Amino acid sequence: MSDDLDSSSSDDKDHVTNICFMAIEIDNEVFSLNDQSKLSYDELHDAFESLYDKFKKLGHKYSSLKKSHACLLVEKYALEKQARIVIVSDKVKQLEEENKALK
Repeated sequence: MSDDLDSSSSDDKDHVTNICFMAIEIDNEVFSLNDQSKLSYDELHDAFESLYDKFKKLGHKYSSLKKSHACLLVEKYALEKQARIVIVSDKVKQLEEENKALK
């Protein structure tokens, strides 16, 4: 029975040891990735300027599209109003014809 306890205890120690080695390997991989991804100040500054230029262009495009949207909404409401007028005038004509037919 003590052999069983010794073997399970040994297995647990091996398992913990393996986990520790895996953690060390993962830490080493993270450090090596970070070393490769270091960019110079100039590279970061150029990337920032590029992104900022894109941001400004998109901001102008957004403003333009927002104005176009507002104009289209005004046009939509005008067309809806005209459509309602046409529907009402058609209904009035229909009722006038029915009124004449009843006389």
